[in-house]
Amino acid sequence: MRNSIINIEKAKLLITVKKIFPDDVIMQTTGSQHQYSRFSAPLYDEQGDNIPGLSLRLETNRTQGYMKHTLGLLLREGSITNPIIDLCIYPNTTRSHIDRAARTKIYGPHLHILNSVSQLDLDYNNTTWSDYFAMFAREANITFSSSKIIGPFEGELL
Repeated sequence: MRNSIINIEKAKLLITVKKIFPDDVIMQTTGSQHQYSRFSAPLYDEQGDNIPGLSLRLETNRTQGYMKHTLGLLLREGSITNPIIDLCIYPNTTRSHIDRAARTKIYGPHLHILNSVSQLDLDYNNTTWSDYFAMFAREANITFSSSKIIGPFEGELL
């Protein structure tokens, strides 16, 4: 079981409710070899009130030959934080993990929603981070109202 969410009905409701993120999204490079780019923040309802326990997490890990992206909607209940939506982007032929419950190996891009996982028919080499970001926003029902969205490692001199 991927999640240990205490209240699965609450998590389902939080997925369907419209969420707003009014601020800029600017991913920050971290790590001793500058291999990570991350951003996280709380989310708000349509009235602008913070949704308790709900947050956004965007991460990219630069590895040899490719980047792994994770775009997540997280729910914190007590001391436990679980992804309720997790968009995972890997090259199409790269194994990301094994779904022990379904007894399948997961390769390439895929989407976790609560305890289910589905492969995505995306071409890693021809799909951009902005495309993934838009897909995540749609799946998580989040409106990003700022026009300033800076993805992973943007502006770096290579």
